[in-house]
Parts: sequence; C-alpha cells; structure tokens
Amino acid sequence: MSKKSSSHPKALYQLRKITRVSALVILAVVVLGFFLPTDYRVERSIIVNKPHDVVVNALLGGNSLPDWMFISGGQVNLHKGFFQQGDEVGISYHDSADKGSLTFTTVTTNTIAFDVKPKAGVDLVHNTIYVSGDDTTTNVDWEIEGQLRTGFLSPYLAFFANKIAGRNFEISLQRLKEKVELAQ
Repeated sequence: MSKKSSSHPKALYQLRKITRVSALVILAVVVLGFFLPTDYRVERSIIVNKPHDVVVNALLGGNSLPDWMFISGGQVNLHKGFFQQGDEVGISYHDSADKGSLTFTTVTTNTIAFDVKPKAGVDLVHNTIYVSGDDTTTNVDWEIEGQLRTGFLSPYLAFFANKIAGRNFEISLQRLKEKVELAQ
C-alpha cells in the first residue's frame, strides 16, 4: 500500500509540472501575438509572352475575368464589355448563398486597382495589378494590402497570409498567362 501512495504524489507532481509548462507556453503565444503585426502585403509576378495591350485586354475583359481569376470555392460573375473605374461585378460561391463583390477603383493601361469584398462582414481587400511591357512580353505584378481584424488570431493569420493568398495569386496569374498565350 505504501508503494501506491508513494507513486501517486509523483504522478501529481508530473501533472502539475506539465500544466505549468503548458500554461507558460500559452502565455508566451498570447504575449507574442501582441507584438506581431495584423497588416499584410502579398505580391506575385508573372511574365506573359504577349504584347502589353493584349494582356491588358484580357485583364479588363468582363467575359475573360472569370476564366483567369481564381476564387477558392467560387467564381467572379460575367460582365459585358471592358471594366472601367467604378464598375462592380459579383462573386458567387459554389456551396454557399454568400455573395461578394469586386469593384474597380483605378483603370489605366498600366495600373488596375480593385477592391474585393469576399463576403458580407469581411473587410475589403485592396488589390493592385501593375502591367508593363513591350511588343513581345508583358510583366504583370499583383499585390494586395490589408489588415486582419479577426481578434486574437489576426497576427497569426497575417503572418501566414503570404502563403494563403499567394497561392490564389499564383493560380490566377498562371491561368491568365495560359489564356493569353494560347489565344490566337
């Protein structure tokens, strides 16, 4: 019987040690979150082997936008004609009644800026696409900037935003490249 009672306090001591270490780790994660930024910036680029004006037409064509812009679990709706400043197009999701929108804020031959509101209650995401090139190749640079306001997790989500959003950019830019380069 004394053997059991002597091992029992040892188990309690181990449990107390584990809970204290766990509490310190959790406290460190919370404190670290106060020092991490909640804003993010994501950039991706691609070179398209077509003239500048051909690429700009593909970027601004309302019928071509759904073909190249990747929306995880959804799509950008069709739009007649070419987008101009102030135009808005809806975003629909496959498995949800949620709706979003994409609104063009700047439209020039070298800069296309638009705000994306993925769903109601979600902050706007500011997007800018810079287009530069010549008669043979065009460089397309896409960047977003924003701030996450999701409470305690915001700094951690912002830290991983480059990987999360960057993957969507990479898919979109690759689709744009294929669409433009394969078009006759």
